[in-house]
Amino acid sequence: MSVLAVLAVRNESIHLPGQLDRLLNDQLDIAIIDNGSDDGSREICEEFQSKGSIKICDQPWTGEFSLHDQLRLKADIIRSSNHDWVVHVDADEWLQTPKPGQSLLDGLEEADAGGANCVNFNEFVFVPMVGEDFYQTDYVQQMRRYYFFQPAYPRLMRAWKRSANVSNIDAGGHKLSGTNVQIHPVDFNLRHYIALSEEHVMKKYVGRKFSREDLESGWHFNRLGIRPDQLRLRNSNCIFQLNEPIDRAFEKSSPTSQHFWEWS
Repeated sequence: MSVLAVLAVRNESIHLPGQLDRLLNDQLDIAIIDNGSDDGSREICEEFQSKGSIKICDQPWTGEFSLHDQLRLKADIIRSSNHDWVVHVDADEWLQTPKPGQSLLDGLEEADAGGANCVNFNEFVFVPMVGEDFYQTDYVQQMRRYYFFQPAYPRLMRAWKRSANVSNIDAGGHKLSGTNVQIHPVDFNLRHYIALSEEHVMKKYVGRKFSREDLESGWHFNRLGIRPDQLRLRNSNCIFQLNEPIDRAFEKSSPTSQHFWEWS
């Protein structure tokens, strides 16, 4: 079975080496949309082209983030591919099955054999505590604290069968719309490395501009006008810790419907 991972990047050089390694090790082909990166991200992608099937296309940077434009370009790439399944993934995410040692490809083959045409992912957001700095390429081995982010269920249908005739544009890349959505009964894991340090997350979100089309759709409301003081992580009973960085058994007893900058 063939699977295509599609990701859009802008200045994600800290995440790309590990992300591309993981996707290639899972035997996925990769399509990358470079959104005008100027930090060496495109050069990293080009270096990895010798290691597997990786195609790169460009989306010019306009000065503001447009999720609509990204999703439409991803949809064009998916329509022109001939893969059995597709995966929508961001550079700071690690998509995996809940079974230790199982590759993403093997998990999707199980879903397909069981009659499903899409897979839902549970989102576990990894964060640094006050004063911690994980801004280095081996952050996956160092970061163990996370919270379970689940404002709704199902929420992240990030993998689907290309022939299912579904779309993720209306729901901002989260849920699929279509007349024949058959969700796999086993949820997969999405490890989201949203912040590697306070400096990293402030640079990422403070002052970010979003396209009018995105805002008129009601997207990004929890990221609008973020102040630096909101991005200082607070202790919470929502935060758990893995025993080992490669563990796949996540705690799901206390889901939160808000990200850490929204906690009171």
